[in-house]
Amino acid sequence: MIERKNSVLKILSFFLVMQLVGISSLSAQGIDQNFFDQIKKETGSASDATNIRSPLDKAREEDYMNKLNEQLERRKNAGPSIIEYDYNQRLNSLEKTDNKKLEQFGYNIFDRFPLTDQIMTGTVPDSYKLGVGDDLIVNFKGSREEVISVKVDREGRLIIPSLNPINVSGMTLGEVKDALEAQVSESMIGTEAYISVATLRQISVLVAGEVENPSIVNTTSLSTPIEVLLHVGGVKKTGSLRNIILQRGEQKISVDLYDVIEGSSGELTNLQDGDRLIVPTIGATMAIYGNVIRPGIYEVPAGQSKISAREALSLAGGTIRTRGNAITHMRFDNDGRSNFEKLDLEADIASGEIIVVNLLENSEIGKVTLTGHVMTPGVRSVSSYSTVRDLIGSVKNLADNPYLLFGVIERTDELTRTRTLIPFNPQRVLFGNENINLIDEDKVVIYGSDDIEFLKSETIRNAVFTSEYLEVELLPNGEINKNYCEPVKNLASIIADTQSDRFATAIRAVFVRRESSQEQNKDKELILDQKELASIEEQRRQSILAVNASPTEQAIKQMNNGMDTGSKNERNMNNYSNCPRIYQDVDNLLSFTLEHVISVDGAVRLPGVFPITTDTSVDLLLSVAGGTSNDANMNRIEITSYKNQAKDGNLVMNWEYIDSSVSNLNNVTVNPGGGVRVSSVYTNFESGAVLLSGEFVEPGVYTIRKGEKLSSLIARAGGITDQAYPYGAIFTRDRVKTMQRQQMQQTAQRLQSAMVSASVKKNVDPNGAIALQRMINGMADQQFLGRVVIEADPVVLGLDPGKDIVLEAGDSLFMPKRPNFIVTVGDVLNPSALQFVPGKGVSSYLEEVGGFTRAADEDRVFVVYPNGVAKPISLASWGGDRNLSIPPGSAIVVPTDLSPYDTLTLVREIGDIFRNLAVSAASIAVLVRN
Repeated sequence: MIERKNSVLKILSFFLVMQLVGISSLSAQGIDQNFFDQIKKETGSASDATNIRSPLDKAREEDYMNKLNEQLERRKNAGPSIIEYDYNQRLNSLEKTDNKKLEQFGYNIFDRFPLTDQIMTGTVPDSYKLGVGDDLIVNFKGSREEVISVKVDREGRLIIPSLNPINVSGMTLGEVKDALEAQVSESMIGTEAYISVATLRQISVLVAGEVENPSIVNTTSLSTPIEVLLHVGGVKKTGSLRNIILQRGEQKISVDLYDVIEGSSGELTNLQDGDRLIVPTIGATMAIYGNVIRPGIYEVPAGQSKISAREALSLAGGTIRTRGNAITHMRFDNDGRSNFEKLDLEADIASGEIIVVNLLENSEIGKVTLTGHVMTPGVRSVSSYSTVRDLIGSVKNLADNPYLLFGVIERTDELTRTRTLIPFNPQRVLFGNENINLIDEDKVVIYGSDDIEFLKSETIRNAVFTSEYLEVELLPNGEINKNYCEPVKNLASIIADTQSDRFATAIRAVFVRRESSQEQNKDKELILDQKELASIEEQRRQSILAVNASPTEQAIKQMNNGMDTGSKNERNMNNYSNCPRIYQDVDNLLSFTLEHVISVDGAVRLPGVFPITTDTSVDLLLSVAGGTSNDANMNRIEITSYKNQAKDGNLVMNWEYIDSSVSNLNNVTVNPGGGVRVSSVYTNFESGAVLLSGEFVEPGVYTIRKGEKLSSLIARAGGITDQAYPYGAIFTRDRVKTMQRQQMQQTAQRLQSAMVSASVKKNVDPNGAIALQRMINGMADQQFLGRVVIEADPVVLGLDPGKDIVLEAGDSLFMPKRPNFIVTVGDVLNPSALQFVPGKGVSSYLEEVGGFTRAADEDRVFVVYPNGVAKPISLASWGGDRNLSIPPGSAIVVPTDLSPYDTLTLVREIGDIFRNLAVSAASIAVLVRN
């Protein structure tokens, strides 16, 4: 709206200016036309005239478009023609490699809409013949500047002012241009004339015969037969594309649309007013199927009943391959039966016959392939690369970290044509005198270190150990499972089906590794590397201990963090591909590789299984295993091998020990199926460490000797300080923590079974059952310290060596300060910590906290002493422990009366478990926070 107002203001401003300067004088001088064009542009007037379409014309156009759309839909949805059905029925007897159906060639050019508008684009050629109704534009340039529009009148004349009439009927546009230029040059000096076609005349053409909708078509004078045929829905498949008749008066013009489709004819005849386009029925046909560029059903040229075989193949674009084709001629005999004959290229193909082109042999010869861990994989000529060494080239063609103790040649067996695998040693080929001749179709596979590490992965271990593979190819949502590995799936199936010792070495290695890892897992969690030891020692020297935190828990957390870091690093190091490519590219390569492995264990940096060939030196095998570790005992290397017993045909395992100082390991060889184990030198140090924290003269992390006792380690730490409280020492052991966790799990299982059994009784309170289930669920979340009751007083240990405990790696000892509090926990009115008073009895401490609550079980009160020992207390007036004096750091526990849950079995056991856990935590908190 605002823009329209601005436009009106601009117009008013313009007329105001005109009034001031005098519009008549401006008219005499001539105003620049661009000025008016700018006004039109700003006011939104883009043209001088507005075309208004009649609603009737619009309705007619829509009706016409709907009719064309219906014709096109019927054409596209039509099934095979009777001709196509007949040819395809006969071809169904062949062993077809696809389900494609033959179609009649050329008819799909009508599967589109015709051009319905009358807008002419491009230049009208000079060969165009003018006729009545054509609109022309004549442009004069020079002494006469004028543009006029003229129309060919009913008498075929072109009347231009100042010029003589020109009879243009039947003349081409080029001839009219020449005639106009001749008149202008004679009568108008200094002027040139240019003529062009503005609007083409309308013509009417009758279309009849085998078309979808025979009718009279109104079109322009530049239309061709194809455009007119589109307006009537195209030619039916029963109509001819090669013998269309254009009837022009007495003249008959033959139209072959094959020439247009193939581009062999440069142009089509333009139609004239009154022409008739007649489409007769289709002529003789023949079909070409198989290994040709354009299979289809073709119509022979007009007037012919047969064509030569070479001409027929050229219709289909020729064969895809120039050689190696088996061409069959399906011809009819006198009884109408199809005979299969070898095609004679000089013979004729009659109507209804078929040419079938198949490959005589679809094979390749003379190639070898290099794949795997190389820089330039691919196909080579076997004549140029006839050996493995030639194919691999130099060692620089190997990618980083290759594995050269085992390679595979995939070869086709000449008799059975099956692909077999042949092992070889790439190291000997590249650096030794060994070489292998290659034959046609060989594929040489080079392994990388990642491909070998995959053999040690958990995925392979599970498949070998359990003969199962649980990954699925597709996820429940239909997406591809990226963790799925088909070679591992096949491996698991083979192991499950095999009844031999084919994978004995791999299974044995996995079993030993699993058992040893389970036994050593606890030690691995507690091992600290040198960097971590140095960090903890630095913390000890700086006396940085967390306030209000348990040193025992802190030490365990540090150890766990160290373990997590190591595990994370190990995961990063073992972040192998889910499924290495070489195992996917070569069938059964994974299982074949595992058949040729040898186990390497002991004091080596990368233990595991390694594929090898026969007579592989131990020196090279230890090298690919990362070399020996620092604790390796090279004087005692155990070699395990299988040897055949000639008499009974059995395999017997033998052991021998090699001393590397006497025997050259390069001359000691092993074979697949055996094992190499490097022993470790004996050391009197444990593999882990022990943490001393709290009131020691020199607390910290200490490595210990095997069999070292607590008193010795305390002495190494400078003894205890004057403020130490040995009676409350907290000693934890990881092995005990594991046992506590296992016992808790077993108890939870027993309670779950008891609850299920009790739930069938009618007198079970549902609320009690729910509470019990919550308690059982909470048992899994309990944290265990693994505390062990020990004697930690150096004086006592010196007097009674039997109480001196032998240390283990991962042990932790916290020496607290002497506390001055007594803790009361449980069902008392005010659970709290009370100041220790020598000689003060239990009943007195309980009175200070307000006594018992209503839910208290007064008959089951007990005391947890600082060393972790618990003792029940009787508060009876006669002969009880009311006046029992307890040491500082003790905890008085008043449990809850569990009688509401008496209908459930093992309720008191539950109460004891949770009570003990709570008391232990409370007593330790008193000691470490004092």
